[in-house]
Amino acid sequence: MRNFLTIEVESYTGGIFMSLLAVFFIGFIFIAMKNLDSDVAVINSEQVQVKTISATERVLIQNWIRENEIKIPEEVGYRYLVGKYPSRPWLK
Repeated sequence: MRNFLTIEVESYTGGIFMSLLAVFFIGFIFIAMKNLDSDVAVINSEQVQVKTISATERVLIQNWIRENEIKIPEEVGYRYLVGKYPSRPWLK
């Protein structure tokens, strides 16, 4: 004998359960994607590029300073010149 009331209740309960499970996994995927974006932002911000000046460029800077009689403060070095003259006229 079949009881049609229990079959209907079981199918509705199963449908609700499957819907909640699908919503959970969809929400989980969205949270994971949001966390991935924030992780990528952190990784990009942690990549620090150290700019070094080669020995050849140091000689060119020294010659350019002597030729053009540029005064630079003693406490600052070549980074001051690179910041002040971004076009790097000593390479021309």
